[in-house]
Amino acid sequence: MPKNDRTPSAAPYTDNAAPVPASWRRLVAVALLSGAVRRIGGCLTGLVVTWWHHD
Repeated sequence: MPKNDRTPSAAPYTDNAAPVPASWRRLVAVALLSGAVRRIGGCLTGLVVTWWHHD
């Protein structure tokens, strides 16, 4: 026998819901953060290579 006493969820599932657009502030913050991470990574790589090749 199937159970029929389950309560439905508060928010019904919508398959075709559009994603929430990201705000421009979040996009700018992510761009700045990724640029800073790349810059720091490049500097650290340069330091490691310099240390590795020192005599």
